[in-house]
Amino acid sequence: MSGIWESGKKDLSGAVLASLLLACGGPLFAQGEEIAEIRVVGRKEFLETRFNARRTSSAADSALLINRVPGGGANHNGPLTGQIQYRGMFGPRINVRIDGMLIHGGGPNWMAPPLHHIPSALMENLVVEQGIASISTGGGIGGAATARWKRPAFNDDSGWDWRGDSEFSAGSAAGSASGSLIFGGGNANHRLYGIGNIDQGGNYDSTHGEVAATGYSRDIYGVGYGFRGGAHEVLIDAHRIETEDSGTPTLPMDIDWFDTGTFNFRYNGQIGEVGVELGVYQSSIEHGMNNYLLRPAPDFSSLSLAPFAGDDKRFAFAGSEESGFRLAFNLGLGPGLLEVGAEGKSGEHDVRVTDPDFGPFFVENFHGVETRGTSLFAQWSAIPASDWYLELGARMEQVDMSAGEVDAFPARLVDMNPAMWGMGSPPRAVWMLRQGFNSRDREQRDDNHDLVAKLRHQLTANLVVEAGYGRKTRSPLYQERYLWIPLEINAGLGDGNNYVGNPDLQPETSNQFELGFDWTDGAAWVSPRFFVRNVDHYIQGVPATHMAVIGVSRNANGDPTPLMFANTEADFRGFDLSFGFAINESWRVEGMASQVNAERGDIPDHLYRINPGNGRVSLFYETGDFSARIEQVVVLEQDQISRTNTHDPMNPRNNANPTGGYNLTNVYLNWFTGHGMTFTLGAENLFDADYVDHLTGFNRVMNSVVPVGSRMFGQGMNLFGRVQFQW
Repeated sequence: MSGIWESGKKDLSGAVLASLLLACGGPLFAQGEEIAEIRVVGRKEFLETRFNARRTSSAADSALLINRVPGGGANHNGPLTGQIQYRGMFGPRINVRIDGMLIHGGGPNWMAPPLHHIPSALMENLVVEQGIASISTGGGIGGAATARWKRPAFNDDSGWDWRGDSEFSAGSAAGSASGSLIFGGGNANHRLYGIGNIDQGGNYDSTHGEVAATGYSRDIYGVGYGFRGGAHEVLIDAHRIETEDSGTPTLPMDIDWFDTGTFNFRYNGQIGEVGVELGVYQSSIEHGMNNYLLRPAPDFSSLSLAPFAGDDKRFAFAGSEESGFRLAFNLGLGPGLLEVGAEGKSGEHDVRVTDPDFGPFFVENFHGVETRGTSLFAQWSAIPASDWYLELGARMEQVDMSAGEVDAFPARLVDMNPAMWGMGSPPRAVWMLRQGFNSRDREQRDDNHDLVAKLRHQLTANLVVEAGYGRKTRSPLYQERYLWIPLEINAGLGDGNNYVGNPDLQPETSNQFELGFDWTDGAAWVSPRFFVRNVDHYIQGVPATHMAVIGVSRNANGDPTPLMFANTEADFRGFDLSFGFAINESWRVEGMASQVNAERGDIPDHLYRINPGNGRVSLFYETGDFSARIEQVVVLEQDQISRTNTHDPMNPRNNANPTGGYNLTNVYLNWFTGHGMTFTLGAENLFDADYVDHLTGFNRVMNSVVPVGSRMFGQGMNLFGRVQFQW
């Protein structure tokens, strides 16, 4: 991308990156008809493979764009709550950054996953690293993705050049509307800009009717400054994200509000023969959630205590403060490039639940939780011979975690009158859990080590072969270690189970092998990838056995069979591929397909919420000012179901049935009219197919067309339009 808006993406020698360029393509952009694009770069010496896709409809959730990456999928718990899935891994196992910032879920159930904080209309690109992520990309055992904000480019002339980019879009399925604006300018050394975005939508329509608790509202605004002089460049950004009354129907609560502030400082420069990269960032998130504004208040407990009489309304407040840095140096070493550096991330988290109908009630889910992680890394990427590429990397990381003492209203009842609440009473069970948690060691330290090796060879003039190995580690989340009372808090798993934490969890260790082929012959290409992965100490819920945990979960929190986070074993294997060919100058075909099998390695069971086999094929027609695409999406039946997570006759919150296969037809039309105007029209699910996406969770909302405990129904036909004006 060149010209008015810069992409901010660097071609890193040896990096194998798939770039999903999300710029809204108009005539002011290079290759304006490519509204979005997936590219694999870093293989230029051997082969350059390019995938073309397009930004779809008026969807506000940026995470849905991962559906257009081979091996990708999106776990969506709500209209603004999508989590990236890649080759069967999702959530905290994926390293997702926004302009280098690591923003973890804003609450304990990840109602605001990382990509919640950047709307698709203001995203310049989403870089998804193909296969095994390089060490220099950062942590994450399941893959790496980086989203980048749009911003004006510097002006090569001495004077200031002021430009704008505005967009409005609307969709029929949810009555959605979005508007965005970027305005700024720059000269050869400075640039200033401001951004704004509004996303609004109601409950979406399925073929069965309107799906409750799926409306949303989000406002984003921010400012930025950049400086460029000689070999030095500085970027400073500040953004405010405000989300209100947004549904998350597969979770026990909906979003009441999010107030998020982020600050990001980045420097890139050259000092002599050494390249320098420095980033410092901070985020502050305050989050309110409840189970009664967007859905009927549930009645999940029959206890006679005041907080449980009648319906069981709950409000929760979560506060999160996170900060981090990255410092890296790169220099030539032999036939390659050496990059060394350090990264750090720290966070503080608190969550408190109350009852709006009974003031004394409270539960401190998490109190004074602190996480600190610091790592050192080195990576050498080289071209030792004209037809070989080699990459070697290593990372050492130290993670420290701790939690403060917790408390809850039922436990205080025992404190005030121990004789009244004897063994077997629900308050005594909560008291026992509190005492056990507060009296134990709540400080943990993990020493993690990562290794990556990649080898690529130009076997023939048309064929590149790549082999790779990656050893990656992940420390547990604070939810997985420090959830002391059984609640449905699990970073957005959406399986309907109550969980309890385990401070003794060990870090996960993933060992992955990969074999890939890139073949091209003029106007045609195909790129298959095969992988196997074993994860030791895989963190997964297992049936809880502690009697106090079971009693509290059954009597007070509606789940008689809670799970406890534990270290298990997991195995992944599969493939993904992309392909395409040109019919003539105006017509071409492109597609992709993927399949992953994911199983427990310690017991005969499958893993939860794994993307079924799927494929997409698109027929493109393009002229100078018009483009059209018809796309067919094919998703296979998913009958590999996790019995541990979903097969529970005593828990009505989930349903273990397989999900059927389905076909969706989408059509997209684009006109580029000149004078900066671009018009887009389209239809998704053109034939209004009735389907269930396996990557949704289980509905928790009563009085919806989706039965409680069933997976969410898919969105019906969505007619949408978008107009963009650049000046």
